[in-house]
Amino acid sequence: MSSKIGENVDLINELITASKEAAVIGGEILKEHFRKVQSKDIEAKGVKDFVTYVDKLSEERIKNYLLSIFPDHAFLGEEEGKSGNLDSEYVWVVDPLDGTKNYINGFDIFAVSVALMKNDRPIAGSIYIPMLDKLYWAGEGQGSFLNGERINVSNRNSDYAVVATGFPFRYPEEVERYLKAFEQMMLTFSAVRRPGAAAVDLALTAEGVFDGFLEMKLSLWDVAAGILLIKEAGGKVTNFEGTDTIDGNVVAGNPEIYNQLFDIVKKSLV
Repeated sequence: MSSKIGENVDLINELITASKEAAVIGGEILKEHFRKVQSKDIEAKGVKDFVTYVDKLSEERIKNYLLSIFPDHAFLGEEEGKSGNLDSEYVWVVDPLDGTKNYINGFDIFAVSVALMKNDRPIAGSIYIPMLDKLYWAGEGQGSFLNGERINVSNRNSDYAVVATGFPFRYPEEVERYLKAFEQMMLTFSAVRRPGAAAVDLALTAEGVFDGFLEMKLSLWDVAAGILLIKEAGGKVTNFEGTDTIDGNVVAGNPEIYNQLFDIVKKSLV
């Protein structure tokens, strides 16, 4: 299968491999320290927003690995911001621990998300869910995979669909609008789930476990890899305006469920 981005397939595969290796490097750190974080190890970055030494260590190891291979690239991590070649059109976007609150509380649904952006769109990426040993990856024009097997979005309709979401807990001003959308999701679909890690939700949507996903006010590192996974798995994913611009508001799913979720967005969130 040919690439859509101008690079040859060998280079795309090299980028995918690097994203996979980086995600596993971070994931091994998370597994090593899981359920060892104490209260003294937790810092508040903002209202209901936490970070630990594990997030920072995972990011540092991932950054060092990627920039050792691609020293001309830029790196953007959730914890330390941007580094490397800041003028590069290639930017590695990393969430070293998506689902920090789950991690702190000993809930084993969390992930590492690694994506390479070129001109503001993801072209290669991986999501690793360490405690489930599930490694997802995708490259633009190359398809989506889980532990070496090709994956596709589901083909279920709303009568059987399970959609994932996340609560805007950092943004109390959005709760009223969000609850209207949540009510519509409950009435429209078979079930709604909230695991607590957007990267996990997106990966499971690409795999066809979830049929759709809706969340607002996310960050680039939360969603970059997952957006690519869903697109390459045959799904549809946009922001709330229906465009490909990544702005933190995400609606995604198999084509039928995406359309229904997008209708809910238009009625409640736009």
